[in-house]
Amino acid sequence: MTLLVVPVFLGQGARLFPEAGPDLALDLVESRVGSKTIQVYRPAGRPQYAAA
Repeated sequence: MTLLVVPVFLGQGARLFPEAGPDLALDLVESRVGSKTIQVYRPAGRPQYAAA
């Protein structure tokens, strides 16, 4: 997955991910910073959460 981050605040819009569904961990593969930030991720299986 390649994620392009543009620093803009929007009130409402289409969701990037569905509200329901399985959680998925992602590993950051690459990150480039310039006038825009581009981040590339790959799926990494099930996430691990800290104990409450």
